[in-house]
Amino acid sequence: MKQQAITMDAHPCFVDPATLNDAPHARLAELRPITPLVQFGPNQYLVLRAPHVELLLTDPRTRQVEGSEFVALKQIPDGITARFISDLFLFSNGGMHRKKRGLFARSFSHRAMQDLRGQVRSIADGIVANLPRGESIDFVDRVAARVPADMIAAILGLPEDDTKHFSRLVYDVALAFAPVYPHDQHDKIENATKDLFHYVKGQLRLRLAASSDDMLSDLVADWQVEQDIPFNSLAFQVVGLIIAGSDTTRTAFAMLIAMLLERPTDWAALRFDPALIPGAVAEGMRYEPSVATIPRLTTAPLELDGNEVPAGVALSLSTMSAMRDPAVYANPEQFDIRRTDHPRFHPVFGIGPHRCIGEMLARIEMEESLAAILDGAPEIELQTRPRMMGFGGIRQITPMKVRIP
Repeated sequence: MKQQAITMDAHPCFVDPATLNDAPHARLAELRPITPLVQFGPNQYLVLRAPHVELLLTDPRTRQVEGSEFVALKQIPDGITARFISDLFLFSNGGMHRKKRGLFARSFSHRAMQDLRGQVRSIADGIVANLPRGESIDFVDRVAARVPADMIAAILGLPEDDTKHFSRLVYDVALAFAPVYPHDQHDKIENATKDLFHYVKGQLRLRLAASSDDMLSDLVADWQVEQDIPFNSLAFQVVGLIIAGSDTTRTAFAMLIAMLLERPTDWAALRFDPALIPGAVAEGMRYEPSVATIPRLTTAPLELDGNEVPAGVALSLSTMSAMRDPAVYANPEQFDIRRTDHPRFHPVFGIGPHRCIGEMLARIEMEESLAAILDGAPEIELQTRPRMMGFGGIRQITPMKVRIP
């Protein structure tokens, strides 16, 4: 394919976001050999090639996009959603990022998460055992959504009966993190953000009145000693944690199960050898990631394969494109649960100071949930394949109908 240079001055290469949304993998595969990056919005560029994505995650000439910059870039109207994103630790840098992320670092340590593996398996076993037999059900709603929601509720100390309520709010708030803000759905996003914020704030206030043996109580106790951030900011950080711990794992796990059920040989291999499960989970996240881009802002000019990128440009690093780049992966369009060329640090979780704090929990939830289905419902049948939608941010998923004989 002929190489086509692009420039970042008078005539940048523009790609309509709608064409990326329609068939993202095919479109990204078409663009990647031609150009290292494309423009998809005002001052917004999508980086396509794996070496560049890896480089720019830690390049000192880039930094994480600040919350207020994200709000301005996406033209999010003033309101609680804009305030939430502006305050969220995900969109912060330096000391403020360390301070806000540090609220959760101890609770989400590698050791702490490994200690939860048995609890995750118990929850997953219970969900699978109680699924109806002989009728069509939505796997996304009945299984994939429940394990991460129940676990984040258990970790934080939220009532189990509240998971359905806050999960619905989470899925609406997550729409705000799309690469192109859905202004036609702003009222829904705004109402969900407001309800979720007040729910979390109420739970924190309960711990102020009477402490319990849970993570929210620990957060409140630490906050009362330091009070480095306002109480509303503490609530916003917990809201962000709930979103990160619920929605992305839900979509990733549903797609993993769908892809495995479409491949009976792989399903049989996993039933015979559970040691293949971690590899299957890693491959599912590579092949159909639930988070497709990582935002960065250039702080100095840089060059990508001869293309000059000025300072002040918002970059969306496409892990979705990078994880199917033949420069890094052998036969990248092939779903292979025995793949041996995964990078040491899975790109879907980012790298450096902003690497996903919930990575280990997400891996454990998918591994133990897959094991629970292989043991408790091995004859599960896929009736309607789900579709993962979007080329960036937190992707959405359509219903997935299954039947257990």
